[in-house]
Amino acid sequence: MASTLQRLGATLCVPLALAMSGCVASFQTTQPYTPAEGVNTQVDAMKVRNLLVIADPTGKGVISASLVSYADDTLTAVAGTPLKTDGTPGSALTVTSTGLPLTLPANTLFVLTDPPTRIAVSSPDLEAGLLAKLTLTFAKAGPVTIVAPVRPSSDPEFSGIVVGG
Repeated sequence: MASTLQRLGATLCVPLALAMSGCVASFQTTQPYTPAEGVNTQVDAMKVRNLLVIADPTGKGVISASLVSYADDTLTAVAGTPLKTDGTPGSALTVTSTGLPLTLPANTLFVLTDPPTRIAVSSPDLEAGLLAKLTLTFAKAGPVTIVAPVRPSSDPEFSGIVVGG
């Protein structure tokens, strides 16, 4: 009789333990996260998604991001500074752009690496694997500054994106 009660107790404890552990578990799907390599931000109605710099070993790169807004706006300028390995600012990015100012009609997705828009950057301190502090200035939403990763142009994921030249 005692062994039957022990087995019954053990049988009831396992599901109870599983139920209790599920109540405090924090699975990735219950937390907001960015499933991309870049970073996200929002200023007013403007959403910036998957912002990153794609750079080659010579310090040349391009800004990559997706932009969408609930209201008409315009991307007027991009500026930035790469961060060195110790976190200090490097030489300012030289920005050469085509397609700026970029008119952004409401509820329309724009990908900054899609032609004709191209925001090329360069700096002797721009290096894949580090970070860059970027400021995107919008006519209505204003400036937004964010620290974004610098990824290597040799990554197969970026094979269709021209960096140098």
